[in-house]
Amino acid sequence: MEKLVRSIQEDLARGIENDGSASFVTCGGTSPIKIFQLLSKNSILEWSKVKACLVDDRCVPSDHKDSNERLLTEYLAVNKASNINVISLYNEPREVLKIKRPFDVMLLGLGHDGHFASLFPKLVGNDKYLSVLADPEIVVLDEMGDPKHKRISMNLAMILQSKRIVLISNNKDKNKVIEDAYSNKDLPLYYLLKQKKVEVEIVDLNNSKPLYCQDS
Repeated sequence: MEKLVRSIQEDLARGIENDGSASFVTCGGTSPIKIFQLLSKNSILEWSKVKACLVDDRCVPSDHKDSNERLLTEYLAVNKASNINVISLYNEPREVLKIKRPFDVMLLGLGHDGHFASLFPKLVGNDKYLSVLADPEIVVLDEMGDPKHKRISMNLAMILQSKRIVLISNNKDKNKVIEDAYSNKDLPLYYLLKQKKVEVEIVDLNNSKPLYCQDS
Protein backbone atom coordinates (compact mmCIF):
# COMPACT_ATOMS: atom_id res chain seq x y z
CA MET A 1 0.00 0.00 0.00
CA GLU A 2 2.84 2.39 0.77
CA LYS A 3 4.15 2.00 -2.78
CA LEU A 4 0.73 2.86 -4.19
CA VAL A 5 0.47 5.92 -1.95
CA ARG A 6 3.91 7.15 -3.01
CA SER A 7 2.99 6.79 -6.67
CA ILE A 8 -0.26 8.74 -6.14
CA GLN A 9 1.72 11.50 -4.44
CA GLU A 10 4.11 11.58 -7.38
CA ASP A 11 1.26 11.80 -9.88
CA LEU A 12 -0.33 14.68 -8.01
CA ALA A 13 3.00 16.50 -7.71
CA ARG A 14 3.56 16.02 -11.44
CA GLY A 15 0.12 17.43 -12.20
CA ILE A 16 0.84 20.50 -10.10
CA GLU A 17 4.21 20.99 -11.77
CA ASN A 18 2.81 20.63 -15.30
CA ASP A 19 -0.63 22.25 -14.97
CA GLY A 20 -0.55 24.31 -11.78
CA SER A 21 -3.05 22.01 -10.08
CA ALA A 22 -3.89 18.33 -9.78
CA SER A 23 -7.03 16.22 -9.35
CA PHE A 24 -7.69 13.16 -7.23
CA VAL A 25 -10.96 11.30 -7.77
CA THR A 26 -11.65 8.45 -5.39
CA CYS A 27 -14.11 5.82 -4.33
CA GLY A 28 -15.61 5.84 -0.86
CA GLY A 29 -16.25 3.02 1.56
CA THR A 30 -13.70 1.61 3.96
CA SER A 31 -11.20 0.31 1.38
CA PRO A 32 -9.39 3.62 0.72
CA ILE A 33 -9.36 4.95 4.29
CA LYS A 34 -5.79 3.81 4.98
CA ILE A 35 -4.71 5.37 1.68
CA PHE A 36 -6.33 8.66 2.73
CA GLN A 37 -4.58 8.55 6.10
CA LEU A 38 -1.16 7.96 4.57
CA LEU A 39 -1.66 10.64 1.91
CA SER A 40 -2.71 13.19 4.52
CA LYS A 41 0.67 12.93 6.22
CA ASN A 42 2.63 14.09 3.17
CA SER A 43 4.18 17.43 4.04
CA ILE A 44 5.86 18.11 0.67
CA LEU A 45 2.84 18.09 -1.64
CA GLU A 46 1.16 21.47 -2.19
CA TRP A 47 -2.26 20.31 -1.06
CA SER A 48 -3.87 23.70 -1.70
CA LYS A 49 -3.36 22.99 -5.40
CA VAL A 50 -5.09 19.59 -5.30
CA LYS A 51 -8.79 19.15 -6.05
CA ALA A 52 -10.35 16.02 -4.58
CA CYS A 53 -13.79 14.58 -5.18
CA LEU A 54 -15.64 11.30 -5.14
CA VAL A 55 -16.40 9.19 -8.20
CA ASP A 56 -19.76 8.39 -6.59
CA ASP A 57 -21.71 8.99 -3.40
CA ARG A 58 -24.99 8.33 -1.65
CA CYS A 59 -27.51 11.18 -1.87
CA VAL A 60 -27.39 12.02 1.81
CA PRO A 61 -26.11 15.03 3.80
CA SER A 62 -22.32 15.22 4.07
CA ASP A 63 -22.46 14.58 7.82
CA HIS A 64 -24.64 11.46 7.41
CA LYS A 65 -23.09 8.18 8.56
CA ASP A 66 -23.50 6.76 5.03
CA SER A 67 -21.88 9.73 3.27
CA ASN A 68 -18.64 8.96 1.46
CA GLU A 69 -17.86 12.68 1.42
CA ARG A 70 -17.66 12.50 5.20
CA LEU A 71 -14.83 9.98 4.86
CA LEU A 72 -12.90 12.39 2.64
CA THR A 73 -13.16 15.21 5.16
CA GLU A 74 -12.40 12.99 8.15
CA TYR A 75 -9.48 10.97 6.76
CA LEU A 76 -7.95 12.91 3.85
CA ALA A 77 -8.56 16.61 4.49
CA VAL A 78 -6.61 16.51 7.76
CA ASN A 79 -3.01 16.73 8.99
CA LYS A 80 -0.76 18.12 6.25
CA ALA A 81 -3.62 17.91 3.71
CA SER A 82 -6.06 20.07 5.69
CA ASN A 83 -6.10 22.69 2.91
CA ILE A 84 -6.91 20.27 0.08
CA ASN A 85 -9.88 21.40 -2.02
CA VAL A 86 -12.65 18.86 -1.46
CA ILE A 87 -15.44 19.34 -4.00
CA SER A 88 -18.75 17.70 -3.17
CA LEU A 89 -20.07 15.43 -5.92
CA TYR A 90 -23.52 15.40 -4.32
CA ASN A 91 -23.81 19.11 -3.43
CA GLU A 92 -21.64 20.66 -6.16
CA PRO A 93 -21.79 18.44 -9.27
CA ARG A 94 -21.41 21.47 -11.53
CA GLU A 95 -18.13 22.32 -9.81
CA VAL A 96 -16.94 18.75 -10.27
CA LEU A 97 -17.67 19.06 -13.98
CA LYS A 98 -15.37 22.11 -14.05
CA ILE A 99 -12.35 20.13 -12.85
CA LYS A 100 -9.83 19.92 -15.65
CA ARG A 101 -9.76 16.59 -17.42
CA PRO A 102 -8.18 14.17 -17.78
CA PHE A 103 -8.12 13.64 -14.03
CA ASP A 104 -4.66 12.91 -12.67
CA VAL A 105 -5.64 9.94 -10.50
CA MET A 106 -8.85 7.89 -10.45
CA LEU A 107 -9.08 5.43 -7.53
CA LEU A 108 -11.86 2.86 -7.82
CA GLY A 109 -13.17 0.11 -5.58
CA LEU A 110 -15.58 -2.72 -6.32
CA GLY A 111 -18.41 -4.63 -4.74
CA HIS A 112 -18.99 -8.34 -4.52
CA ASP A 113 -21.69 -8.04 -7.19
CA GLY A 114 -19.16 -6.63 -9.66
CA HIS A 115 -20.22 -3.00 -9.40
CA PHE A 116 -17.79 -0.08 -9.33
CA ALA A 117 -18.59 3.54 -8.56
CA SER A 118 -22.41 3.24 -8.23
CA LEU A 119 -22.73 1.39 -11.52
CA PHE A 120 -24.62 -1.71 -10.39
CA PRO A 121 -25.55 -4.85 -12.38
CA LYS A 122 -29.09 -3.58 -13.05
CA LEU A 123 -27.51 -0.87 -15.24
CA VAL A 124 -25.78 -3.34 -17.56
CA GLY A 125 -27.19 -2.93 -21.06
CA ASN A 126 -27.84 0.80 -20.70
CA ASP A 127 -25.21 2.59 -22.78
CA LYS A 128 -25.67 5.84 -20.86
CA TYR A 129 -23.90 4.31 -17.89
CA LEU A 130 -21.43 1.71 -19.14
CA SER A 131 -20.62 2.51 -22.77
CA VAL A 132 -17.26 4.07 -23.58
CA LEU A 133 -19.05 5.97 -26.38
CA ALA A 134 -21.57 7.70 -24.10
CA ASP A 135 -21.35 11.39 -23.29
CA PRO A 136 -19.21 11.77 -20.15
CA GLU A 137 -21.54 12.89 -17.38
CA ILE A 138 -22.57 12.74 -13.76
CA VAL A 139 -25.73 10.68 -13.32
CA VAL A 140 -28.29 10.46 -10.52
CA LEU A 141 -29.54 6.94 -9.83
CA ASP A 142 -32.51 5.38 -8.06
CA GLU A 143 -32.14 3.73 -4.68
CA MET A 144 -29.82 0.74 -4.91
CA GLY A 145 -26.90 -0.91 -3.16
CA ASP A 146 -26.27 -1.49 0.52
CA PRO A 147 -26.97 0.79 2.28
CA LYS A 148 -29.89 1.52 -0.04
CA HIS A 149 -29.90 5.18 -1.02
CA LYS A 150 -30.32 7.23 -4.14
CA ARG A 151 -26.89 7.56 -5.73
CA ILE A 152 -24.87 10.03 -7.75
CA SER A 153 -21.98 8.82 -9.90
CA MET A 154 -19.74 9.50 -12.83
CA ASN A 155 -20.57 7.22 -15.75
CA LEU A 156 -17.90 5.00 -17.31
CA ALA A 157 -17.19 7.47 -20.11
CA MET A 158 -16.35 10.19 -17.58
CA ILE A 159 -14.32 7.84 -15.39
CA LEU A 160 -12.19 7.01 -18.41
CA GLN A 161 -11.23 10.67 -18.76
CA SER A 162 -8.32 9.97 -16.44
CA LYS A 163 -4.58 9.76 -16.86
CA ARG A 164 -4.38 6.91 -14.38
CA ILE A 165 -7.01 4.47 -13.12
CA VAL A 166 -6.32 2.22 -10.13
CA LEU A 167 -8.78 -0.47 -9.09
CA ILE A 168 -8.24 -1.59 -5.51
CA SER A 169 -9.23 -4.85 -3.83
CA ASN A 170 -8.80 -5.82 -0.20
CA ASN A 171 -9.82 -9.49 0.05
CA LYS A 172 -9.82 -12.79 -1.80
CA ASP A 173 -13.54 -12.66 -2.60
CA LYS A 174 -13.12 -9.38 -4.46
CA ASN A 175 -10.06 -10.76 -6.23
CA LYS A 176 -12.25 -13.58 -7.49
CA VAL A 177 -14.87 -11.08 -8.70
CA ILE A 178 -12.17 -9.27 -10.68
CA GLU A 179 -11.02 -12.52 -12.24
CA ASP A 180 -14.59 -13.42 -13.21
CA ALA A 181 -15.26 -9.95 -14.61
CA TYR A 182 -12.81 -10.45 -17.48
CA SER A 183 -15.30 -12.82 -19.10
CA ASN A 184 -18.68 -12.13 -17.48
CA LYS A 185 -20.64 -9.46 -19.36
CA ASP A 186 -23.29 -9.41 -16.65
CA LEU A 187 -20.86 -7.70 -14.31
CA PRO A 188 -20.43 -3.92 -14.65
CA LEU A 189 -16.72 -4.39 -13.96
CA TYR A 190 -16.38 -6.25 -17.28
CA TYR A 191 -16.91 -2.96 -19.16
CA LEU A 192 -14.17 -1.21 -17.22
CA LEU A 193 -11.65 -4.01 -17.59
CA LYS A 194 -12.27 -4.76 -21.27
CA GLN A 195 -12.21 -1.20 -22.62
CA LYS A 196 -9.07 -0.10 -24.46
CA LYS A 197 -9.01 3.63 -23.76
CA VAL A 198 -7.15 3.64 -20.44
CA GLU A 199 -5.05 0.97 -18.78
CA VAL A 200 -6.52 -0.19 -15.48
CA GLU A 201 -4.06 -1.02 -12.71
CA ILE A 202 -5.40 -3.59 -10.27
CA VAL A 203 -3.91 -3.56 -6.81
CA ASP A 204 -4.56 -5.88 -3.89
CA LEU A 205 -4.03 -3.68 -0.84
CA ASN A 206 -2.89 -6.73 1.10
CA ASN A 207 -0.29 -7.66 -1.50
CA SER A 208 2.57 -5.57 -2.85
CA LYS A 209 2.22 -6.97 -6.38
CA PRO A 210 -0.46 -6.14 -8.97
CA LEU A 211 -3.17 -8.77 -9.35
CA TYR A 212 -3.66 -8.85 -13.09
CA CYS A 213 -2.59 -7.05 -16.21
CA GLN A 214 -5.20 -5.69 -18.58
CA ASP A 215 -5.45 -7.43 -21.94
CA SER A 216 -3.11 -5.92 -24.47
